Amino acid sequence: MNFRTMRLKRFELCILAFLSLMIIGCQEEFTPPVSEFADQLVVEGYIEAGDLSNPTYVLITQSVPFFNELDANQYANLFVSGAEVSVDDGDKEVALTELCLSEIQDPVFQQAISEELGINIDEIEVDICVYIDLFDELVREEGRSYQLTILSEDETLSATTTIPPLVRLDSFEFREIPGEPIDSLAFLYCFINDPEELNYYRYFTDDDFGNLNTPFGSITDDIQFNGQEFEFPLQQADLQDTFDFNTYGYFNVGDTVTIKWTTIDKAHYDFWNTFEYSLNGQGSPFTGYTRILDNIEGGFGIWGGYNVQLEELVVEKVE
Repeated sequence: MNFRTMRLKRFELCILAFLSLMIIGCQEEFTPPVSEFADQLVVEGYIEAGDLSNPTYVLITQSVPFFNELDANQYANLFVSGAEVSVDDGDKEVALTELCLSEIQDPVFQQAISEELGINIDEIEVDICVYIDLFDELVREEGRSYQLTILSEDETLSATTTIPPLVRLDSFEFREIPGEPIDSLAFLYCFINDPEELNYYRYFTDDDFGNLNTPFGSITDDIQFNGQEFEFPLQQADLQDTFDFNTYGYFNVGDTVTIKWTTIDKAHYDFWNTFEYSLNGQGSPFTGYTRILDNIEGGFGIWGGYNVQLEELVVEKVE
């Protein structure tokens, strides 16, 4: 589809949206009932194997009602401290160490934590606490299952994840962007030899601040290319406040960029797939409620395994 066709499609969508709004505007406004809020713990934790894999860690926070506004003090109180967090790798159970940002004095360690969490420690006023396998005691390898257990006051949470076999990207190619070429920008295409069984993938790239982050649409299964040699584009993560249709997802020629390609299991995929779908519908009157499929028993969130391929690429367009 060329750029002119894309513009026509966008114009048609605008007309359809306008007509829909006129129809909806004639209907009586509906205000959904507000149910009583049930407080629960929210978990985000990961275990990785593969290229330069990160240490195992878990973040625990308190949930808040959707319509609540948070000030700095309330935000600081969201992080749960003093919990007992352990992971069983099938051979042994390892207690994770609670580590708070205020306790980290080593600049190298500070930088590593900052990059993993996607934050700038110098700009954070909240003392974030993370539970981490500080001495790398867990055996992290593909084919294993990992049982997470959290004890916090009178609550018990649990979850299980796996690290599936890694399906690697075979090669990479930077090409001209669609539509009108721009010398300084390139589009990334990747090539994969996908195995017969159903697989699930998620990827990360450098963002504008040098941290690894996920672009929107970072999650996919291989239903469309199962068992095939296949090429597809990857977009660069873009966390800018303003959206530029002309540059979004493209890479700057001459930059050195990092691509983190991961294989995940189905439960991990289901969480991020429904999470991204839910984000896509926020604020739209045309989308229904989407329940995010999590895997935490006794709470909410994700405990996920990654098998990692890490690539550092120089952005040079093919002739």
